[in-house]
Amino acid sequence: MSHYLSHQSELLENLRDTLKLMESTLVEQFGDTTAQQISDRVLSEFKALIPEIPYIEGRRAKLLNFFLLVTAQEVAAFRALEQFGQTPPQAWELCHKALRLSTQKIPKWKLWILQKLMFSKPIHWLMEYRGKRGHTEKFGDFEIEYLSSDGEDFELGVNYHKCANYKFAMEHGAEAFAPYICMSDVALSDAFGWGLKRTQTLADGCTHCDFRMRKGAPTQLSSRTPEVQQTIEKIAANEHLEQTV
Repeated sequence: MSHYLSHQSELLENLRDTLKLMESTLVEQFGDTTAQQISDRVLSEFKALIPEIPYIEGRRAKLLNFFLLVTAQEVAAFRALEQFGQTPPQAWELCHKALRLSTQKIPKWKLWILQKLMFSKPIHWLMEYRGKRGHTEKFGDFEIEYLSSDGEDFELGVNYHKCANYKFAMEHGAEAFAPYICMSDVALSDAFGWGLKRTQTLADGCTHCDFRMRKGAPTQLSSRTPEVQQTIEKIAANEHLEQTV
């Protein structure tokens, strides 16, 4: 039995909260009736996916499990929006906005603590230790290589040689959407202060995903899939315009 079946009500309620944040956007784009139909369909798709969501045991896997839940929500949204004629880039623009709105609801004190923990001395020491030993670990369908920082380009660095998020998308009807799901890290890095730079992903057809983090640095993510890169640039331009108006 899936770990998440016992938490189904809580997971669906969390998704309802996110859809509520998106209500005005959906109504503006689709009208009242269709917006409600889309929300209902997203919930239905997510409910069907809940038994399929992988769960990785252990405290160290907590963040990876969080990523998997976000991915499952986004796969559900894509599967629903596709039924209403939305293309992968159109679906991603809505998913990106939903993630932005969700992270904005996280208390600032919690974000501050999470950033402090991410770039704390114990984490630095542990990452350096693993990196110098050429350490690679497997967590479920994740395979993560730790890197030793040179003190200039990045503070924390990992390469993902296998990714459960990518595998989940590919196995659940979201092949065309998989490279967009990787762009969830734009909103997450901005919110949690990761200072993430990434130039390639498994979903782009590369051998690994290259995560490089530096406290206080701007988020810099690019995609080697042209239509995904175009969507990233479009969203960034629109957000910049909204901030200046």
